[in-house]
Amino acid sequence: MSTHPELRLARFAAAALAVGFGFGGLVGIIDSDQPAAHRLVAVALLGALVALHLRTCVRPADGSRPAAWRAAIAIQALLTGVGMIWFADTWYGNSGFLAAALLLLIRPPRLAWTGFGLVVVVQFAAALPVRPTVGEALYLAVGHTAFVGIALYAVARLADLVTDLHETRLALAATEVARQRLAFGRELNDRVGASMRRLIRHGEAILARPDTPLDLGQALTMARAALNDARSVAHGHRDQEVVPRHPAADLGTVGVAAVGALAVVLMIVPTAVRWAARVGLSGGEVVLLAAALTAFVACYLRGCLPLRDGARPRWWPAVLFAAAVLAVAPLAVFPFTVWHVAYFLPGLTLVLLRGPVRWLVSVPLICLDAVLFWWDANLGDPTVLGLAYEAVWSGERALLVFALANMAGLTARLVTARAELARAAAVHERLRFARDLHDLFGFGLSVLVLKNELALRLAGRDAGRARAELAEGIGVARQSLAELESVAVGYQAMTVDTEARTARTVLTDAGIEVSGDVVPGPLDARTDTVLAIVLREGVTNLLRHSAARRCTLEVERTATEVRLRIVNDGVGHVGETLPGMGLESLRGRVGALGGRLTAQADGDRFRLVASVPLEPALVGRDADGVDPVARVESGDRRREVVAHRTHAEE
Repeated sequence: MSTHPELRLARFAAAALAVGFGFGGLVGIIDSDQPAAHRLVAVALLGALVALHLRTCVRPADGSRPAAWRAAIAIQALLTGVGMIWFADTWYGNSGFLAAALLLLIRPPRLAWTGFGLVVVVQFAAALPVRPTVGEALYLAVGHTAFVGIALYAVARLADLVTDLHETRLALAATEVARQRLAFGRELNDRVGASMRRLIRHGEAILARPDTPLDLGQALTMARAALNDARSVAHGHRDQEVVPRHPAADLGTVGVAAVGALAVVLMIVPTAVRWAARVGLSGGEVVLLAAALTAFVACYLRGCLPLRDGARPRWWPAVLFAAAVLAVAPLAVFPFTVWHVAYFLPGLTLVLLRGPVRWLVSVPLICLDAVLFWWDANLGDPTVLGLAYEAVWSGERALLVFALANMAGLTARLVTARAELARAAAVHERLRFARDLHDLFGFGLSVLVLKNELALRLAGRDAGRARAELAEGIGVARQSLAELESVAVGYQAMTVDTEARTARTVLTDAGIEVSGDVVPGPLDARTDTVLAIVLREGVTNLLRHSAARRCTLEVERTATEVRLRIVNDGVGHVGETLPGMGLESLRGRVGALGGRLTAQADGDRFRLVASVPLEPALVGRDADGVDPVARVESGDRRREVVAHRTHAEE
């Protein structure tokens, strides 16, 4: 994960901001009136604070807390406290390192934000004795300590969020698959399972009264209803629109926007309010300043907080132009000492401009103080160190805005991609449900209908034989009910030998003469299962769609492959019960093992041949590429299908 460019950007921004804020603190210490020895101590304390922050808060790719993080926080708290006491007139921004560390390392969030607020309050109290007004002390606590803490927290936490989104894309897809399996298991139980249980109870009641006349019409109706229910469930589940639920992802995008907006407001507003309070404006000027400041912040947020797809705002040139006008026009009323939001324009230009123009415009704006020095703005120290400080001050804020906007845009794109991946996985699972219901369960239901039809035809002339057919039908119903489990969780191991014996019995009962040998030899479980499914589906289609009198079932093994062949002489409508899911489904299963399947009519004969190499091309996954996520197993003695809830669903 650490190789992703967006994570490298986040880690670079976090480190660069920490160094930039540290440089600002260094300049404040150098410019202070403290004795040289005291300033050396302050520089050492600040260096230790920055080093601890880089060690503990420039996050690893997994966002985990480093070893000995508690000790690191304790040391940061000690260094910050000493700085507040000994260097109260210059230490205010450095307290933000501790505030950020508390937000990044303390759990739960409520406790972390409480600690953050406590640091801001303590900084306010420490600034009161050395500042002329409460407003000045409040500015230092909010405009420096709170801003530095939020800025460092935002970039580091956004890197965590990007990592989380990357790593949970597959987890979300798996959760959606589990959710689909749970829903499918419930639907199978409520509709098909319920029909099967009613049919079994009805048949058992008939068999329990051997001396009463057979009334098999209702049993046949129930069998056909169960088959229709299965088809309906398969069609409905396959075609239903999938809307994945991912509340954590939506919360992530909202959280990113909230943190970014808070950082921007703390970056712009306190500075403007502080300088306005120093001058003493009239009532009208205060209203005008508030309106201009609100409009500028609104333009800034509109330009720097991208749309959900991460693109620039539709009218971004107008937004950038409006921000530039607002940065200049109020200077007709206010002196530059009051209205100097032009320092924040590089953040907007870095976000909204592209190519060389971005740097041609942004770099001069970052170095604006060197130009404004000739305007006699008197906002800072005109020395080389002072001008360097102003450039770093403006540049680090531009970098913060650029990182926040890029992280927010990336987060929005990742959320969309993650939702699409979950949607695709859920749709794929729905298709697998429908296909397996057709391939595996449809055979048993077809046999069930056949048995009930035979019993009904025999009821008038051979009651004993009719009861035997009904009993066999009930047995098939019980087996089919048990197979609901394998359909919901994914098909389980089947064997060609078992399916061939069942197919011979069913075809013989239907009056079809069966010939051919089944000699597959030892097969791996996947090949055996797929060929068994092909055999079952082939016999099911034969019973449903042909008027066959003779059928050949053959399975033979060569040195390189195993071949299944089903031939019948009753070509009718060579079709599929569920469009696109019968023969195409079988081709997909066989093809996943590197084999091939052909189905063709030749005169009055229909031939289905499946060949699979003895070393399948696909090992370790099913033909869908869908691994089991949620188990589905029989619940109580009524054979109700119950899908186990995953932790994500609870």
